[in-house]
Order: sequence, then C-alpha cells, then structure tokens
Amino acid sequence: MCIKIGDSEFSTVKALMTMSLNSILADVFAVDIDAIELSTHLRNDLAMSEEKQAELGELIADYFDGLHIDFGAIATVNDLCTLVVEQEFKAIPATAF
Repeated sequence: MCIKIGDSEFSTVKALMTMSLNSILADVFAVDIDAIELSTHLRNDLAMSEEKQAELGELIADYFDGLHIDFGAIATVNDLCTLVVEQEFKAIPATAF
C-alpha cells in the first residue's frame, strides 16, 4: 500500500510527520486526536504544564531521532510541526524538493 498526500514526496512526508506529532500530542494531553488542529495553542488550549512539556519533549526526541525542542519559541501545533519538519530536513538540499 502506498500513501500519497499532496503533490510531492516532501508534502507526503510532512503530512505524515504532522500526523505523528498529532498522535504524540493526543497521547501526552489525553485528548482526542481529532480535537488537535494546527491552530491549537499548546499552553492555552492544551494547558501544557512544565511536566507535560517535558513529557512531550521526551517523546518527540524518541520519535524524531533525538530532536530537542525549544518550547520558548513554540506557541501552536503549527509552530511545533513547522519546527520539527525544518529540523528533520535541514541537512537536505532544497533542490531535493
């Protein structure tokens, strides 16, 4: 089975990474995955505490090759997804996309 989302391989990978992050967020914050949107605010909507932030950071690091997140620069799910995708693909030349 092959999954294609968007018009390029990068779009598909980005969408799959977003789905993975949504699953992690749903697990950490004990919310339905369908309630998570790109505009969801981590602190205001999900009530992210220091403890939950640490748990989220650990799961992201486990899932995304040791990636560490600066949560001071993150407000929404979209911010988080953008940062993760950018960090995971920073070593790949733009011409690859």
